[in-house]
Amino acid sequence: MKIIVRISAVLVSAGILLGGMILFASVGTGCSGIISRFSKNGGNHADSEESIESLNLIRLFSSCLVDQEQIKTVYDSIPSHQTDGISLTEFDEYMRILSGLGDGQGALLSFRILKEDERQKIADALSARLPDQTDLIEDIVPVELNYALSENQTKPIIYFQEKSNGDLYLSSDWVRLCVELHRFSELYFSAIQDQNVDAVYSMLKNSYQGGMYSFSDPTVRLKAQELCHFYLLRVKAEFSEYPIQSIDISEIVFDQQGVLDEELLRYVPREVKIGRIEGGGIVISDVLKNTLKNRDLYLYSGGSRTVRIGDYSNSATFEALFGNPDLTTISRIERSEKTGNLSEPEYRLIVDYPSARICLIGSIDSDGAWEGVVTRICIRSADQDFSIGRSLIVGMTLDDYMRNYPFADETNFILETESDDLTYRMKIELSQGKGDFIAEIILETEDAKLYF
Repeated sequence: MKIIVRISAVLVSAGILLGGMILFASVGTGCSGIISRFSKNGGNHADSEESIESLNLIRLFSSCLVDQEQIKTVYDSIPSHQTDGISLTEFDEYMRILSGLGDGQGALLSFRILKEDERQKIADALSARLPDQTDLIEDIVPVELNYALSENQTKPIIYFQEKSNGDLYLSSDWVRLCVELHRFSELYFSAIQDQNVDAVYSMLKNSYQGGMYSFSDPTVRLKAQELCHFYLLRVKAEFSEYPIQSIDISEIVFDQQGVLDEELLRYVPREVKIGRIEGGGIVISDVLKNTLKNRDLYLYSGGSRTVRIGDYSNSATFEALFGNPDLTTISRIERSEKTGNLSEPEYRLIVDYPSARICLIGSIDSDGAWEGVVTRICIRSADQDFSIGRSLIVGMTLDDYMRNYPFADETNFILETESDDLTYRMKIELSQGKGDFIAEIILETEDAKLYF
């Protein structure tokens, strides 16, 4: 069944009706016909006890996203019970925020009320994040917006609530929670732009409370300093230029364009999320990724640099550098495990010292001497004999570690770098139940997991 609705002089198709829900509709170039039909007493919307039908209500709101000059007229045209008593100022601010969903997306062509299974999936996700807002979330009606340039992208969604009689309305609680997130975002990005480390620090603190790991105030301040430095050097655009990817009461997601990559050669996009947690607190997810530093590709012993991960070494060098090992374990790699030259025999070489284990892939001669590529280095006790680089040792506090890599937690304490088309990885294990101390440090090549 198809419904045809006339908006002003424009004939717009409304789409398919399924189970009483209109699944597809179109946004015209103007809504003056609808506005005039539903205006009461010269535009005093509060006097109307009637309700605007759901599809037309969505069209009215959508028209504000296309033409912000219509915001006041639309507000005056909607019965107050369908705007839940919000003021014109609040309505105007919210509509201007939602208009950011279409930045860079071209013309708004149509909208679609999501089907029940889609709606329920979104509601479940929101309730999981904000269980204290379940009553508000249960009544949502998500509406997908289709822009001209969004065919191959995730389409933005705006939200309405549904009354028991089936009428749609704009919830004042929903609007105020969304506006609060946007205002917080504006304060955060303004502080970043002004290089106000103290302000950024104060807004970041809540993001690191009650998590799996405890970070001291100096560590959070270091994160704030690094973020300010990152934006100063690498982020070209300002807050007003960030398109909004999505917004609901749980989070607002910004799509940052014009961000220089690590080599400072090209611009790449990145996401920043400002979210709400249960209880109303607001947290920031502005993720920077630390890269493993070249200085930390080396094993140090007694304060001196020794072997590098990925380099060749041999048994004579190990004895000269570290002394006689506690144990050397040698096992032949089966043909089915090999990824390189299948004709030459290869061996796993595991060399154990009191506080470290070094693994290699290589060969042995008839006298038992061996040589190979250093594939994994594992430091496993805090005796100060070994370190990765000059400063990373087992037993150091997490805060001390974070001074070297302040955003390591964003990648679950796994850091990588590439050199000569090879990937190197460092990961740490934290002590269990004894405070946040480093219990183990592993430095390895990408293919180490294939053999060890």
